[in-house]
Amino acid sequence: MSRIPFWLRILAALFLGIAAGLCFHAETGIVNAKLASEITVWFKLPGDLFLNLLQMIMGPLVVASVALGVSSLSSLSELYTIGLRTMLYFITTTTIAILIGIFFVTWIEPGKWITDASKNSISITNQIPVSNQKMESIPQMVSETIPKNIIRAFLENRMLSLVILGIFLGLFLLTSQTSDSHTWKVFLRAIESFSLWTIGLAMAIAPFAVFGLITFSIAHIGLQLIAALSAYVLTVMIGLVTVLVFYMIILKSFTKVSILNFLKSIREVQILGFSTSSSSSVLPVSLKIAKQTLNVKEKVADFVLPLGATINMDGTALYQAVAAVFIAQVFQIELSTSQIFFLVITVVGASIGTAATPGVGIVILGSILESFQIPIEGIALIFGVDRILDMCRTAINLSGDLVATVVIDSYTDKK
Repeated sequence: MSRIPFWLRILAALFLGIAAGLCFHAETGIVNAKLASEITVWFKLPGDLFLNLLQMIMGPLVVASVALGVSSLSSLSELYTIGLRTMLYFITTTTIAILIGIFFVTWIEPGKWITDASKNSISITNQIPVSNQKMESIPQMVSETIPKNIIRAFLENRMLSLVILGIFLGLFLLTSQTSDSHTWKVFLRAIESFSLWTIGLAMAIAPFAVFGLITFSIAHIGLQLIAALSAYVLTVMIGLVTVLVFYMIILKSFTKVSILNFLKSIREVQILGFSTSSSSSVLPVSLKIAKQTLNVKEKVADFVLPLGATINMDGTALYQAVAAVFIAQVFQIELSTSQIFFLVITVVGASIGTAATPGVGIVILGSILESFQIPIEGIALIFGVDRILDMCRTAINLSGDLVATVVIDSYTDKK
């Protein structure tokens, strides 16, 4: 079993879950409806445990990742030169990637394949916001990005507040060279290591979780879920391809590097990223390609690529935006213009806190959904195809890091 690739096990669990769900579906009549309802609840148990395990480490992982990412800069002067340019570039491209995702998900509307009857059959209806709930005003939302109570921010998984807390802590570590700062870094690395270990533990039961969640969902939703997932996957894939085209436009506009030569040079990185779903694991290969094949200066490559592997997650950001809007569409939750605006800001901030390892994106997505009162259990609808999309968006993340490195290098040459 261990020799079977993880993504293949997840995919097999997805299809087995679909088949089992159809067997337990009332329309097929294969299993008595009452018995099917009791059995599928037990099938769903591994999925519930899986989601709880991931939600448990959301806050600590975000703060630790962001703080360590900011503190990785060597000095304030570096922050104000190459660092500032790099951050502005990352934020700009991430924002554009999110807007691309929101454009396609609102245009294609993959959530429309889930009917009201199917939605109401899922046992999470009581978590859907009632119609008389009002969204906080923009000034209120802005003021609450700075947490009054750190514990409350963790308990309520306030993503943007946790990201800002991580940035503040990272700046403290960057400007303080005392023994306390070293202790903080050791502590944060321990938190990050524990969080990633916990994610690894969750991934060990992921195939069972996928099977149970999909079986339960299909048994209560039916074929509409399959159609919805197809439209959802297509929406994400179209968005990712569009982002890659956008990268090539940037490359052509701001550098003298040939697009064809660039794509040939990074082919190995893309394949490794697609296979491992981990930007950090492929970082040594990215550094080698940037320095030896793309001829990027060492000081630029050594700074931009490690920072990019930590905070530049355009593919993941696009996926999170599409997934959030898709799940909102499933439960017929209308997102206002101000909510979309703050969704963009939240996902940009969340992408900074996304560790470059498999499965972390789904953790961050859960916190984003909670921030906008979108039922977090909607993740069950998309987790079965998450691994495949994770592989694709990791390849885009790595491509974006290398494009950024070449662009920053070209800009640095002019100064």
